[in-house]
Amino acid sequence: DTYTDVIPGPGQTIRANDFQTHAGGKGLNQTIAIAKLKQPEAKYKVSMVGNVGKDSFGDKLVDILTRYNVDVSRVGRLSDVMTGVATILVEQNTGQNRILITEGANGKTEYSNDQLEEIFPKDKEHKENHMVVFQQEIPDACAIMRWLKKERKDYQIVFNPSPFEAIDPQDWNLVDILVVNEIEALQVIETVFDEVEINKIKDSIKTNFVKGYENVCEILQKKCVNANGAGVVIITLGAQGVLFSSKKNPKVGFKDPVKNIKVIDTTGAGDTFLGAFVTQYYQGVDIPTAIGFSTKASSLTIQT
Repeated sequence: DTYTDVIPGPGQTIRANDFQTHAGGKGLNQTIAIAKLKQPEAKYKVSMVGNVGKDSFGDKLVDILTRYNVDVSRVGRLSDVMTGVATILVEQNTGQNRILITEGANGKTEYSNDQLEEIFPKDKEHKENHMVVFQQEIPDACAIMRWLKKERKDYQIVFNPSPFEAIDPQDWNLVDILVVNEIEALQVIETVFDEVEINKIKDSIKTNFVKGYENVCEILQKKCVNANGAGVVIITLGAQGVLFSSKKNPKVGFKDPVKNIKVIDTTGAGDTFLGAFVTQYYQGVDIPTAIGFSTKASSLTIQT
């Protein structure tokens, strides 16, 4: 991370305040959040699926995952490509960040059907619940989702479409739990609806920010996510709070943000929120309570 008072414009060079290197990436952050925030007595296993390079960055990532008791048997080590990295600019006055991602080894995370059979073995006795969390740090997350829906119908799919890339509109139907921030929510809308409808939605947000996004949340729940599954949509609005809806409770709910905190750096806040929510939801906690827990967890992240 590079910390600065001002983000440079085109052709501009600015003296920054500090530079730090951290292990990260959305998949890694979310996995560690799930592993750290699950109940101490819980026996379920948390696994990471993906690729890193055979380099010092890859060694560090695998070591961190292992430290938090994450199963890394499905993490490949590739010799012909470097571990993925991100360049993060943090504006210290606001804590807001700008992120550039180089996918590296993650760009090689594509699997044959036979490989997917090994990664997601059949639970013949159906003794366990299974949740698979996807981001868009890998080339074709939807191909794996489609395989899961066909071959592992009892698996729940959680999707955080970031860094955002448009997918086929019908593929949103694969998603049981969609977790997005305000920008990603509109990006999803833009892949599904025509320009007239999109402009109506944007105008409603300009008129009343939270009410406008309540409309977005309702639309995504009714028209995008898997109607045969949990059908959960969660939209995080930063300092404006969190909206949520589900097939069981389609009326859009709202959770206030945590108040009176000093924001240092928002990097990883969304990943902590998602990881916290997944642990709570997997453990049977109701959605409003799970979101309250997740909001508190992510608020701690942005203060450190």
